[in-house]
Amino acid sequence: MDLTEKFDAKGKETGNAYHVECYKDSIERAAANGTVASLPGREIYKLADGRALTPYAEGKFVIDQTGEKIVRV
Repeated sequence: MDLTEKFDAKGKETGNAYHVECYKDSIERAAANGTVASLPGREIYKLADGRALTPYAEGKFVIDQTGEKIVRV
């Protein structure tokens, strides 16, 4: 997993500040001729402290552990 982006976010109702990290998985796929190609995979969002996020709209996330909604700033 490669870190592809970092950005700040804040709690929608609480106003708490958060640092978000975006990681991108790559999928390796073998071809019939023996070559291997890396294809883009899914994006995984986490807080800097390691807590998982679930995106629900563009620039909007839910902290899985607490259910707090946060927005990108």
